[in-house]
Amino acid sequence: MKSSHRWCIAITLLLSPFSQAQTTAPPTRIWTSTDGRKIDAAFVALEGDGVKIRMANGSTFTVPLARLSAEDQAFAKSQTPAPPASPSPSGSPAASTTWPRTVSLEDKPVVTVIKEDAATKEFIYRSPHYEFQCDSKLGANVVREFGRMFEATWLINNLLPLDFKPQPEPLREFFLARLFTEKADYMKEGIEGSAGIYSRGKKALMVPLSSLGVKMVGSRVSLENGSDQDNVVLIHEITHQMMNHWLNKLPTWYVEGAAEYVSMLEYNSNGRFSLIGLNRQLQNFAERRNYAGGGKSYTMIDLEELMTIEGDRWSAALGKGGSANENYGSAGLLTYFFYHLDGKGDAANIIAYLRQVQNAKSNEEEQAAVKTHLLRERTYAQLADEVKKALRKEGIDITYFPPGKNGPATSTN
Repeated sequence: MKSSHRWCIAITLLLSPFSQAQTTAPPTRIWTSTDGRKIDAAFVALEGDGVKIRMANGSTFTVPLARLSAEDQAFAKSQTPAPPASPSPSGSPAASTTWPRTVSLEDKPVVTVIKEDAATKEFIYRSPHYEFQCDSKLGANVVREFGRMFEATWLINNLLPLDFKPQPEPLREFFLARLFTEKADYMKEGIEGSAGIYSRGKKALMVPLSSLGVKMVGSRVSLENGSDQDNVVLIHEITHQMMNHWLNKLPTWYVEGAAEYVSMLEYNSNGRFSLIGLNRQLQNFAERRNYAGGGKSYTMIDLEELMTIEGDRWSAALGKGGSANENYGSAGLLTYFFYHLDGKGDAANIIAYLRQVQNAKSNEEEQAAVKTHLLRERTYAQLADEVKKALRKEGIDITYFPPGKNGPATSTN
């Protein structure tokens, strides 16, 4: 991230006149940038990869850690961690202003038993933001274990600076997950071979218990950690559910790319996502989506085709012999580009795009937002070249399929 302009702004503010009365503030210290500039300011908090400081006039701003001297970096890291973000009016944590390094639940989620009726095979459990409906008795302790993934995915989708503001579907107080003991029952709702699927129409996430590491031996419950691949799929689908109120506004590639991005991140069963070493995680993602390339090369969908693909063509690619793997991988790589590599590397352009799309009243306005904030006067060919160069620096060599990998566009595109 380029940040020298922030340091210059800080110096300007320090020298500007200010006559407002001051309240008691933490002691200041002299901070030194890597190019020798100095500023007198108080430490406020360590936020992701930056240090929030407050100057004598009360103004606060964040300086990237990498822009500070080694001594200042060590000082910042030794300070008491910043308190958690204040809840938003809806009761959810406010989005971070910078990309976090880790997102973690403080403890196992509290789970309440709502109903356990063996006669009707209705078993309902609730965590803070989820209602789990199952056809077998699981018990609060079991739900608490796998519920960490659902709650942690809810948390990270709140805290990313994209500010998605996850909320349950209309008329729901909780996000709903329907859990199936038998794979055959799940198959009536899900997709063959899938670890779970979000249905916008049914306002629910459908999951076979086996994907959660839950096994039923008679009436006895056996709980093991779910497989890493199942976790990846579930985190992807949970993210779709978190974005349910965005799905009719965003293009297909970004709906899938945003979910691919969260599932790309390192997750452990204690409810912790890590964004440390993102380029390594990106390479692991490319390897997972393109086994032949070994993670060091990837053939992406032509960018104009990818960014204008309709939902029906995307769905058609899920069939045997389709380009689903290439589509999902390309969407994930392009999303990563807009989050971390485009412009100043601070996701400012795609965040501006989201704010404009959020208020768009027509398809024309949504398309205008793409041109204004994502293309930014670049042709698709120029954007493709920038994506290729940027990803090469992350350790992935990119080539592109010729247009038409997903078949011809419809007449409405």
